[in-house]
Amino acid sequence: MPRILRFAIGSLFVFVIGAVMIAWACMSSGWETLSRFAWGCITAGVGLIGTVLLATLSAVIHRKWRRFSLVLMSGSVLLFIALLIFAKVA
Repeated sequence: MPRILRFAIGSLFVFVIGAVMIAWACMSSGWETLSRFAWGCITAGVGLIGTVLLATLSAVIHRKWRRFSLVLMSGSVLLFIALLIFAKVA
C-alpha cells in the first residue's frame, strides 16, 4: 500500500475524531459546548480535506490503488453528509 494512501486513511481517522467532538458538543450543554463544536469543526474539516486531497493524489499516481482511493474518498464524503444530517437533527 502506498504511503500517500496510508496518510489518507490516517486523515480519515482525524475526520472521525472531529466528528466525535461535534457529536459530543451536540449532546452537552453550557459554554464549553461552543469550544468543543468549534474544535470539532476544525478537526473534521482538516481531516476531510486531507483525506480527499491525498486520496485524489493517490488515485492519480497509483493506478493499482485507484478503486480503493475512490472508495475511501467517497466514504469520507458520505460520512461528512451523515455528520451534517446529525448536526441538523441534534
